[in-house]
Amino acid sequence: MAEESAVEVTYCAGWDPGSRKPVGVMGVEGARKRDSAGEPYAVLLTADARPRALLQIDWGRHYLGLFLFDEHGRRDRAYDYRELEPGLLDLRHYEQWRYASADEPEFPERGWHFTLTARPDSDTADVQLDHGGLFQTSHDIPERHRTLRRAPFGDWTAYADGRMLGFKRSAGDVTLVPARHKEDQEHREAATPLWGAPSGLRPRHLEALFTPGSRFTDTEFGVAIVTEPQPAGVLRVPTGAVIAADPSTLGSRDEPYTVMVPAGDHPLLIAGMRWESEGWNETTAMLRILDKPTASWELAVRPGQDIRLLGDDEFYGFGVDTGMGAFLDASGRDALAAAYEHRQQSGARDDDKETEAADPATGTNLIAYPSGRGDGSYPVWIGRTADGEVTCLVADMLVLHDMRPLPPTAPDTTVFLTPTPTGSGVRPEPKPADPEATAEFLATVGASIAAKKEQVSRR
Repeated sequence: MAEESAVEVTYCAGWDPGSRKPVGVMGVEGARKRDSAGEPYAVLLTADARPRALLQIDWGRHYLGLFLFDEHGRRDRAYDYRELEPGLLDLRHYEQWRYASADEPEFPERGWHFTLTARPDSDTADVQLDHGGLFQTSHDIPERHRTLRRAPFGDWTAYADGRMLGFKRSAGDVTLVPARHKEDQEHREAATPLWGAPSGLRPRHLEALFTPGSRFTDTEFGVAIVTEPQPAGVLRVPTGAVIAADPSTLGSRDEPYTVMVPAGDHPLLIAGMRWESEGWNETTAMLRILDKPTASWELAVRPGQDIRLLGDDEFYGFGVDTGMGAFLDASGRDALAAAYEHRQQSGARDDDKETEAADPATGTNLIAYPSGRGDGSYPVWIGRTADGEVTCLVADMLVLHDMRPLPPTAPDTTVFLTPTPTGSGVRPEPKPADPEATAEFLATVGASIAAKKEQVSRR
């Protein structure tokens, strides 16, 4: 424990774990401007020439990250908060590491690693401990330990108080003082950021998927060539509420997307690609709504899904268990589920699964299509014109997502948009605990899970 309670504040672009020093040092006014503009920056808190805490802030992405350091300058605890309501931060993730030796680098691939994933609408968090095998379970976490008040710029001990910084005293006894650094102008102008706020999956190559002749390369299978899209039929959408789902498991849990499309009949296209060196193809599907250029994409979400909660490369998708996906109007969900099941049981050939199932009573139909790479979970992207009109819905089977485009593939000029969250408005006013109490609670949870894992291992 440190005897002094003076903490130096360094504003910077981020932290270099190799040199264990801040980089891109900036002045307080530069950081304040970034804070107001919703641009990313970092805050390093040091005492006795040793790093104690690092804050990574990006209000534009509703994110606050807090890292605490051990005595060797390694980050050993991490808090991931998301601002879902103005002024209130929800804990999304908590991580803790234990290092085997003083010279072990931070975040080792193997070692003691505890993770807690919380949800704002649940008192139960998913927890796991990776140490000599993965142990997964759940644990109750009260809302007071899942929430934190957003503090004014400069009030950094509201996130990491005195004891969290390694002092014997409370936050009220800690004095924040400016660190004596020169601004690092060269690094401030660097094009590549040192860190990025966690963000969900972004769409890639969607227009190229439906552009015949587009070419891509994959490290495993070689070169892929996009073929001519094939019409799969016309989807009748009387209500404008669209569902994407596995037609063989369609049920009440498959809710329509929050973005409505114009009611009417819309063509469904199946995009395909073939491998130059392989004898098989892969497919994905597009529901064409408007024959206009797509300028932007956003992730289709269902009620209660909030993309601000997603981590890197995560997405909300529809599940596939039978190798097929489908589009349909929500008003015919139950009838179409029964109609499709009846059709499958009537002896239809396996290669005839792409044809539609219809329900005359509701005037709806379901059009199914192969799910590209088989079972799994797949996102649906909503395309929009520059004026915001919906152009299409693409069920992305992630066929080309990680591939590198080759000539003559046209560059992608579309942008990604974040859909506006729809809050329920019924959440009671939480009463967050102080950060020190939350830190102690989470450390206790980690210790209890470690003890439980040890008990299970001995059986």
